[in-house]
Amino acid sequence: MPTILGELAGVEARSKKYMELHVLAKITLPLFISLSLPFAREPLQALALVAVSAAACAAAGVPLSVLRKYLLVIVSMSAFIVLAFSLFTYIPGRVLYEVTLWRVQAEKGVFEWKIAVTDAGLRYSTAFILRIFAMVLSATLLLASVTDRDLVWGLLSLRMPFGACVAASLFFRGIHLFVSDFHTVREAMMARGVDFERTPLAKRFMLYANALIPLLSLMITRSYEVSLALESRGITPGSRSASGYHAYRMRRSDYLVVLAGVGLMLAFAAWGWSA
Repeated sequence: MPTILGELAGVEARSKKYMELHVLAKITLPLFISLSLPFAREPLQALALVAVSAAACAAAGVPLSVLRKYLLVIVSMSAFIVLAFSLFTYIPGRVLYEVTLWRVQAEKGVFEWKIAVTDAGLRYSTAFILRIFAMVLSATLLLASVTDRDLVWGLLSLRMPFGACVAASLFFRGIHLFVSDFHTVREAMMARGVDFERTPLAKRFMLYANALIPLLSLMITRSYEVSLALESRGITPGSRSASGYHAYRMRRSDYLVVLAGVGLMLAFAAWGWSA
């Protein structure tokens, strides 16, 4: 069964040992990497977290080369963050560059709008951008290794209600359905003569905004159909599975991965507090 990211972008973890881990272990490791983000305040700490996230993806066999096509989006977003910090935020520190954009003489004083690039601002921006990369890698690790079946079986092994397990599975399945519907609507618009590649950015944004109308209609229709299917099978939020045919227990390797995630978060917490 393909993973969630495998259905969306064709990216799946290739390590057989990692894919055989309990779903709790496969969720815990990216979760604790994400929980370590607030403690990585300095660029070196954030860079170390990026290295840990990349190493975890490599150990799981996630093909990071496919992320190259998203690199332009990530770089553009990072450049926007740096620009926003430079233009609208002044972080005290040693000034590296300063220029006055606007100066107004008023009765109560002088109002100035300056761009002041400080060493502290650059450190903060760099750490923020690196944390974004770490967050992207941890999310990739999670979605490239978890399937809908993993969610249902794993949550059932933790004695969760069957209805809640189905709801969690439908949530991630809904992402795939939304993307599939978006491509269908986009292809329908292209068949009617819409050229997204040559259309200006502002008009393209309006076209995508108009595409939300059929997408919302499809989402409502699918939600109604799913609710009818669940009701016909007698599944409610408090339902429990009548029988189980799959033994899905935590093993030693699963506990080791969970302990590694906890140890990672505690190590970054200690590093962040001591810095």
